[in-house]
Amino acid sequence: MSTKVRGRPRSFDPDEALGRATERFRTHGFAGTSLDDLSVATGLARPSLAAAFGDKRALYVAAIERLTARVERQLLRLGEAKLPLRELVERILIGSIDLYLTGSDGPEGCLIINTAATQAASDPQVREKVTAFLAVEDNRIAELLAAAGSPAPEAHGRLVASVVHSLSVRARSGALARRSSAWRGIASI
Repeated sequence: MSTKVRGRPRSFDPDEALGRATERFRTHGFAGTSLDDLSVATGLARPSLAAAFGDKRALYVAAIERLTARVERQLLRLGEAKLPLRELVERILIGSIDLYLTGSDGPEGCLIINTAATQAASDPQVREKVTAFLAVEDNRIAELLAAAGSPAPEAHGRLVASVVHSLSVRARSGALARRSSAWRGIASI
């Protein structure tokens, strides 16, 4: 019995397929993910995958754009909570830890920080998307910190974002403990 996927499933959901492709890229990166891997992950045959999303690189770029939009939505929602400064920073950091420790193969960190940053070195379009992600993240975090009373929201925002990125790398390496409480004091540093 063949395990190859044939044709597009009748209930094809492009967002669900992109989500599955994103997780595959998050786990194995761009270079470590083949078209066959993406076909299995999405449930789409290679021709249907190409028809729906284009080539592998276009699908990877779509995954980065999807994640950028998701992070921006999450940060905007966090702003609606109107948290005090310390609680806001804790929520950003602990939320990042909890997210980064998820994954189909264990802690996987962030698609953009852990895989796209590497791909950006040789791919100008991916570099552009990573730069756009960082700008969205920096701007939204600075806005949140300004609303919470930070005296230097841009500088503090970059510092918070840098810690978030380090947490992604630590999660991916296995050096980040699930004990989120151990990180709660970081907001007061």
